[in-house]
Amino acid sequence: MNEQHAFWEKGGIYRRSDHPVVELFARQRVGFLARRGLLAGVRTLLDVGAGSGFSSAYYPASIRVVACDYAGGMLARNPTRDRVRCAAGALPFADGAFDVVTCWELLHHLDDPVAALREMWRVAARRLVVFEPNRINPGHLVLGLTRREERRSLLFSPGHLRRLVRAATARSVRPERCGLLFPNVTPLPLARLLARLPYRVPLVAISQLVVLEKD
Repeated sequence: MNEQHAFWEKGGIYRRSDHPVVELFARQRVGFLARRGLLAGVRTLLDVGAGSGFSSAYYPASIRVVACDYAGGMLARNPTRDRVRCAAGALPFADGAFDVVTCWELLHHLDDPVAALREMWRVAARRLVVFEPNRINPGHLVLGLTRREERRSLLFSPGHLRRLVRAATARSVRPERCGLLFPNVTPLPLARLLARLPYRVPLVAISQLVVLEKD
């Protein structure tokens, strides 16, 4: 087991999915998706790179969420009922098996993000929703420079994300920038303040959002 694999198997250095800042972050993000109509009529959702669960636990109860991750140590902490241990680049599901496929800040951790995007696109029946870091956010610059596991986030400009998506799906996209609080490092009082601000933020938001619709 290499150093990075061992890091993820131990659960990294991340807060639990029920931490109040993580909950604020996830509910704000899921609420934004819901207001955009991206969860309307969705019955099944595959959460790829689900880790310990902050990207899985706060979807509406009407949606059957399946959480998958290659790191069993993190997946064991995920509160979602349906969990599958697998690599993002080799998903063990049929074409179009899920209404929606999502990944939250996964691609910058992968050696082959194009293969993962291609697989997620394959198993999505309606749409693919991808969040990735926005490298010009000051917080991401600090994390990318100080944490080895976040180093590749420094690559994730809008242009880089567009190129990955196009290579995997042959689709052109324009990432949106959104969110201001970091689920794993923002103090709770500051998180409560930031969660009241508009979710879409130009330039310095922490995340980029890409939504791809199937024909």
